[in-house]
Amino acid sequence: TKMILLKSNLTLIEIEDLYLKLQSEKPIDIRLPEHLKQGGSFGITSAIIQFIATWSRSNRENKLLPYNQIIGALSYAKLLHQPHGLTACYLAPNLVDSKGNNLRKSEVLAQAIPYIEAMQTSKWRETMNGRGAILACFAGARNEFLLPLYERPTSEGLRGIKDFELLTQQLINCCDPSALRRLPEAHIQTISLLIRELFENTNDHATSDECGKEYYWEYPNVRGIIAKYITFNPNDTDSIKTLSDVPHRLFHQKALLDYTATKIIDFLEVTVIDSGPGIAKRWLSHVSPEDKIENISIDSEEKLVREAFELGKTTKNIRGTGIGLDTVIKSLGKLKALLRLRTGRLCLYQNFSSNSKQVFAPSHWLRNRKELPRTVGTSFSILIPLSSKK
Repeated sequence: TKMILLKSNLTLIEIEDLYLKLQSEKPIDIRLPEHLKQGGSFGITSAIIQFIATWSRSNRENKLLPYNQIIGALSYAKLLHQPHGLTACYLAPNLVDSKGNNLRKSEVLAQAIPYIEAMQTSKWRETMNGRGAILACFAGARNEFLLPLYERPTSEGLRGIKDFELLTQQLINCCDPSALRRLPEAHIQTISLLIRELFENTNDHATSDECGKEYYWEYPNVRGIIAKYITFNPNDTDSIKTLSDVPHRLFHQKALLDYTATKIIDFLEVTVIDSGPGIAKRWLSHVSPEDKIENISIDSEEKLVREAFELGKTTKNIRGTGIGLDTVIKSLGKLKALLRLRTGRLCLYQNFSSNSKQVFAPSHWLRNRKELPRTVGTSFSILIPLSSKK
């Protein structure tokens, strides 16, 4: 058996490189850290969750292990209070402690009941460790349809925009209470519209696989929202180290010019993530069911993602227009946000901090590496500057 150790200070590029280790016939065990350096910089939490989701489907004999030496289910107690840990415990085919004892998934996850109840009752500070909140909908779980997101316990009963506005205020307050006082009302409405549009898309397109088979407890799938406070201090070497990629760095430089003289910038990171089929795979099954995603070129895959974004295109028979691009793009422009989209073999970035671009025209995250290893699901991570204007 091979072992992959995930460190607490992983960069996005290091996470991408780990995928190469999954290309093995043998089972692969993974050890997960109980916390991430600085709570994980932009995109890190979702990148780890997508990596774990991909790993969990690669071999039914794969095992998840914690770093600590405690025996039994208690060895996962701290890990479960982190978004990457909670989702990993649910998705992993097998859970073992440091001595190799097999653990019952239900026994391990029972320790997360207080966090799931906090999600149900909007006690956001209790849902995760650190300045942030998670809403995780686990397929087949008793609390799959969380009350702040759904009016009734079915995937059809998504709450309306007013409820999402209240949810957004609560999430911002949980991440950065002072930002809630500073942000204009219009900004809060824009963020709530963005969250609802992206979650509705995930809800429409990621509760079943590309063949229409619903996910359930033994065929696990997560869809969720993660909100996190991120602070950036250009004089702090740790802050600089997190900017290992060019798009991220350019965005921060622009933010430094635009925002406070204090030179420390506050950001809200909002991620909407799922471990469904991914945008291109689902869209391909809709437009060309006889083709297999594995057989198409990276350029064709990118074309599929861009097509799925176009207004009016849908893979849902009843309702929904593709990915509701118009609303999402206009919102990102208003917020001067940075978008990171990871799906299939693509990672696309778009910087909305300059006013000109109000269209979906993303660039490849790594210019020299258009094609990345195939990941499971779709993650939209959005970085929104919170600092008030000079």
